[in-house]
Amino acid sequence: MDHSRRRVALRSLTAGLSIIGLGTIGYMSIEHQSLLDALYMTTITVTTVGFREAFPLSPEGRAFTIFLAFAGIGIILIIASEFARVMLQTDLRQLIGLRRDLTMIKKLSEHIVVCGHGRMGHAVVDVLRQRGVPFVVVETDPDRCRDLEEAHLQVVQGDATTEEVLRAAGVDRARTFIACLADDANNVYSILLARQLKSDITIIARAVEDGAEERLYLAGADRVMNPYRLGGMRLAITALKPAVTDFIEASLHGTSMELELAEVVVHPSSELAGKTLAGAEVRQRFGIIVVALKRGDSSTFNPGPDERIEAGDVLVALGPLQALERIEQATQ
Repeated sequence: MDHSRRRVALRSLTAGLSIIGLGTIGYMSIEHQSLLDALYMTTITVTTVGFREAFPLSPEGRAFTIFLAFAGIGIILIIASEFARVMLQTDLRQLIGLRRDLTMIKKLSEHIVVCGHGRMGHAVVDVLRQRGVPFVVVETDPDRCRDLEEAHLQVVQGDATTEEVLRAAGVDRARTFIACLADDANNVYSILLARQLKSDITIIARAVEDGAEERLYLAGADRVMNPYRLGGMRLAITALKPAVTDFIEASLHGTSMELELAEVVVHPSSELAGKTLAGAEVRQRFGIIVVALKRGDSSTFNPGPDERIEAGDVLVALGPLQALERIEQATQ
C-alpha cells in the first residue's frame, strides 16, 4: 500500500472510530445504558442494518439516533469516495507512467536489453546505471517491475521467451542482449528469438547449470558465462595471488587507482590508423596501456611497439577514465 492509500485508510479508521465512540458515549449519557448495549445500538444505527432497537428510546434518544444515522451514512460515503478517488488517481498515474515508459523505450536505439532481474540481473543493472548506459529490463515478477518503475528505470513486464515482449523492449533496435534468466531453457529460447529479431545483435548469456554453455552457444550466444565457475576461479586467485586480485578490482571498479578497462574501436578516419603503437605514441600521449589488440577473430595480447594499428581494430586499453575518453576521440 502506497503512502496516499495508507493516509486515507488512517483517516477513515479515525473517522469510523470517532463516530462509534461518539454514539456509544451519547447513548450511555442520554439513555443511561451499559457500554455493550450502547455500542450495539450505535453499531446498528451507523451501519443501518435495520435490527430492532436494543432498548426503548426517549424523545432525546430518538433525536440522537436520527443525528447518528445521518452522520454514519455521511462518514461511510466520505470514506467510500476517498478510497475511490485514491484508487482512480493511482491507476491513472500508473497508466500515464506506463505509456510514458513505453514511449521512451520506443525512442531508444543501440541500448542493452537485460532479461531477468534476479540477483544476477540486479547486479548487471547496477553497473549499467553507474555507467549511464541506456537499457531496458524484461521481467515477469510484478513486485520487481514495480521497484524498477519507482526507480525510474525502463522495464517491460512479461515473458522474455515471447516475441511480443522482446519487441516491446526494442530488441530489434538494441546493440546487446543479456540473457540472465534463472533457467537455461528459457535463456536458450529468448536467445533464439533475439537472434531472429536482429541477426547482428551481440548476445551475452548466463549459464545456470554446468554443461549448458554449449547449448547457449548453439542457440546463438556470442558470450556465455557461468557465474559459479567464475566466482570459484575468483576465490582461488584471491587466495593464491591477492595482489593480482587487488589490481583487477582497482581496474574494474574504479577504486583509489581510478583505472578502467575499455574497448576502443579504430575507425578508418582515425589519426591512429596505419601507425604503429610506438609511432602513435599511445602511452606517451594518452597515458594508457594497450593490453590487447583484436583484429577480426584473432587477438594479440600485450602487442609490441611495432604492432601496426589498422582501421577496424579493437584496442583493449587500461588507464584512467579521462585518458580513455581522449583516445576514444582520437580513434573516431
